[in-house]
Amino acid sequence: MKTRGASLCCLLCVFSLAGRAEPPTPEGPITFHLRAIYEAKELKNSKLRYGEDRSNKIQTEPTLRLNVRGFKGEPISFFSELEFIQKRKRQTGSAPTTTDTLNFNQLWLRFDESLLPDTDLRLGRWLLRDEREWLIDENVDGVYARFGDRLKTEVGAGRINYWQRNLLDSDTRGDKTNLLMLFSRYKMDDYWRIGGYAFWQYNRATESGRQLNVGLRSYSPPRQAFSHWLDIGAVRGQKDEQKLRGYALDSGVTWTYQPLPLRPRLTLGYAWGSGDDDSGDGVSRRYRQTGQQGNETWLGGETKYKLYGDTLDPELSNMHIFTAGIGISPTSQTSLDFIYHYYRQHRLAALVKNSTELDPKYDRLTTKTLGSALDIVAGWRINPHVKLEASAAWFAPSSRFYSGSGRRSARASSASSWWLKAEVRF
Repeated sequence: MKTRGASLCCLLCVFSLAGRAEPPTPEGPITFHLRAIYEAKELKNSKLRYGEDRSNKIQTEPTLRLNVRGFKGEPISFFSELEFIQKRKRQTGSAPTTTDTLNFNQLWLRFDESLLPDTDLRLGRWLLRDEREWLIDENVDGVYARFGDRLKTEVGAGRINYWQRNLLDSDTRGDKTNLLMLFSRYKMDDYWRIGGYAFWQYNRATESGRQLNVGLRSYSPPRQAFSHWLDIGAVRGQKDEQKLRGYALDSGVTWTYQPLPLRPRLTLGYAWGSGDDDSGDGVSRRYRQTGQQGNETWLGGETKYKLYGDTLDPELSNMHIFTAGIGISPTSQTSLDFIYHYYRQHRLAALVKNSTELDPKYDRLTTKTLGSALDIVAGWRINPHVKLEASAAWFAPSSRFYSGSGRRSARASSASSWWLKAEVRF
């Protein structure tokens, strides 16, 4: 733990330097922006065991990220992002590991409206991310275009990691997943957008690896007294010799009482992803997200949160998720949110491997209820250059999970996690 303490001490020194930063100088045709980021996360009791059998994981990631932007506002401009990460992992029963990565995140050329009327065209490696990261949060190699004003449409085509992602590891090149994306939004007012999307992906490594996610969306960001989100989605395709035919709904509202002290806010949400049935017709009716999603968004505070809870962190598949949250913003630079989740399966079934952050070993399938969770999320923007974010989360499993295989085994213990991120911008 000496290394982590030293890293934090160094970070505090950087904070004090950033706090005394000089006013920015006028930008030239090419600008450089550097970020120092320290991120740490620990997951306790990942297998929902009891007593000494608990399995814990801790990971720290000191990061330096360099952004270079050239000829902003000109007919042709460019943007690049490169980051160095030193990942340190420690897991119960395993030796600690340290991995250095030099990630080539973005490099694209942009052609603006003076060359292509009403069109923003980008070529290269670019970040594709929807509002709630419910569809995708991934860097894609290919072409991207956005056009229109009141009716704005985005189209993209490419492949994930066609070029090498980690410049220190040649195995991070050559992913076989091709993507096509269409996303249209109509501007109802300054904040409210409605639209539809189609997201297609094809895994060239397997003949049956194709998936199409389509849906309708209504969304307004939490910048005013009332905001909402609504996604109605369907999935089609084929995977593992099964046809896909699933459906999903994700909806919610946030009320912010801006005239009151602390600006309290209340959030209510409900999400559902269809589950398999027992018809035996070779069709999977379990909804599947794209697999490229991040499932993170804001509730109106300073910090992103996991849509479906940080500790369990499930994919929306064969599940009902009820969400209730309350939050406050003591100042314009600070926020604190308490978010509750309740999980229940649509159809009784074993958890699909890797569909949640937890991996319970003993599941007796006695009830559809999976459990409940509480997340506490806080953020503090100290100044324009420095930001701190943190969360603590707990998951309480239902009676279907036990700590051992014996009939008299104790009921599974709760799992918990915490997360910390500190960022300094230069």
